[in-house]
Formats: sequence, structure tokens, C-alpha cells
Amino acid sequence: MKQIFSLAMLLLVCAACVTQKENIPAWLAAPQKEYPQGEYLVSLGEGDTRRAAENSAAAGLSRIFQSQINSSESLSETTTESRGTESTFGQVSELRSDVRIGSDQTLLNVQFGESFTDPHGRVHVAAFIPRAETAEIYRNKISEISRRITFLVQRSDAAPDPIKRYAFRRAASRKAHENDLLLEQLRIIHPQACAAVALNYDPQTLYTATAGDGRNITFTVKMENSIVRNALVKMLAAMGFSENAADPMLEFSGTTSFERMDMKREGLIFVRWNVNIEMQAHFDNPSLSLKKTSREGHISFEEARARAERAAAAEIDTRLRQELEQYFDRLAAAEK
Repeated sequence: MKQIFSLAMLLLVCAACVTQKENIPAWLAAPQKEYPQGEYLVSLGEGDTRRAAENSAAAGLSRIFQSQINSSESLSETTTESRGTESTFGQVSELRSDVRIGSDQTLLNVQFGESFTDPHGRVHVAAFIPRAETAEIYRNKISEISRRITFLVQRSDAAPDPIKRYAFRRAASRKAHENDLLLEQLRIIHPQACAAVALNYDPQTLYTATAGDGRNITFTVKMENSIVRNALVKMLAAMGFSENAADPMLEFSGTTSFERMDMKREGLIFVRWNVNIEMQAHFDNPSLSLKKTSREGHISFEEARARAERAAAAEIDTRLRQELEQYFDRLAAAEK
């Protein structure tokens, strides 16, 4: 009797397994049949919700580009998620419900199929890119950017001064880097379409010219604090500019102050630091300023001040660099 009961239970379990397997949709069981490799790029994803499953599937697509592009260009970073014909995918913390990773890339024409919820409540979905359809979108996008690059290069050549000339050439180079990434993606999506793309500019020539225009931008820095001054000089040199006190196009000057504070915290001494930097540009270009105040603490005044100086230098290396980049962006955008 026990043997008959055990056999019956085994048959029921097997039947349940067969039924569960039969309920799995074809696109999930064998995605290559629903999405042939020659016509699609596809990735499956799962999560506690459809949105989480879509994020997971989109991140899987991103990794296809990440692994191949990263080997030659080192372009992969993080991703975020958005909707529409241009979808961006972003890295979020890893939870059991969804695993979201990716790269600093915008993938065009990402689409999602129908979803399936398994007996455990996990949602499954496929993210796919139709190769031929998407290749045409990429080609149009690359052509559009190429026209913009040509316009910016022409504006650079006609610019009345070296600062604007660099601003326009820099903007063109940034657009060219965008096209570089699109071409790398298109090479994966549809190699034949990529081979047919003709650029109306030479990327390497453009990058070389931009670096040359940058070296032609001369600067001088007048600040008493050597640590802060050296940080500013190093940052400007890293951006490709040339220090020249005799004939500067960008003149940086400013003040720094470090004052002891009584925060009434036993065993700690605080120093308030203040940085005020002004940039005067020649050739009637607008000026730029940066003001920042903060504080640092330590058990000794000397170390607290040293920390304050390092913090001020770090602020220059990050925030002032960003301000300068935005400054040149505004110069190029103001005369479109």
C-alpha cells in the first residue's frame, strides 16, 4: 500500500513539473527562437515587479555592449533607466528583488516584450533591439551629430579670439566622442550598417586640433596660499592650458582664509576655510567666480588647518573644473 501511495505521489509531482514547464512561454524557454540572433539583440530579466524585470533585462542588454566596448575603449560606467525611443539604464543598489547593473551608455530603440509571472511571483520580461530597424535610427542620429560637428568646427575657424575658438572646437570634440560611442554600438547591432556610415570629419584630426587650441589658452594664477595655488595650476594644466604669466588670456586671482573656530566640542579643534577665486578672461569674454566656505576639524590646530587646505584644493579640482567646463559650454551655446 505504501509503495502504491509513494508511486502516486511521484506521478503527481512529475505531472506538476510537466504542467509548470508547459506553462512557460516560448520566448522565455527559448528566446533565440522568438528573437533570432541575426535579427535581434535580446536579454531576459526578472524581478519582483515588471519595472524591476525590465531594468534587469535592459541591464543585460547593456552588458552586451559593455563587455565588447570596454575591451577597447573603457567606456562602461553606470546606468539609469528612462522610457521612450532613447533608453538609458543605470546602476542601482543590488537587492534580491532586482539586480541592476550596466554602463554609461544610451541605447537607442530598446523595446520590451510581454511579461510572465512564475509560480514564485517573479516577473520575467525580454528586452530586445531589432537590428535593422535600430541601425537606421543610429545612422540618422550619427548623421545629425556629424552636421552639428561641421557647424561647430566652422564656428571655431571663424571665431574672433582663441578662447571662443577653443570653446567651439571643444564642443565639436564632445559631439565627436558621442558619435564614437554610437558607432561602437552600431558595430555591435549591425556591422554592415556601420561599415556604410561616412563621417564628414576626421575624429583624430578634430581631437588633435582641440588639444592644440587648448594649449594656446594661456593663464596665470595669483594667490598667496601655495597649496591652493598649486592645485589650481595643476587643474588648469590638466585641462590642457598653458601657464604664461607674461601674456595670459585667463587671469585667476583670489584669496584664502583659515580661521580657528570654537565649536565647543571637547578634544576637537575646527578651522573654517574660505576660498574666493575670480577669473578674468581677455577678448571681452565674460568672467567667472567661485566662492566656497566650509570647515575641517582635528585634535590639533596644525592638522585641522592642513585638512582645511587640502579640502580647499580638492574643491578647486572638482567644482572649479566643473565651472570652467560649463563656462566654455555657455560660450559655444551662446552663439549657435
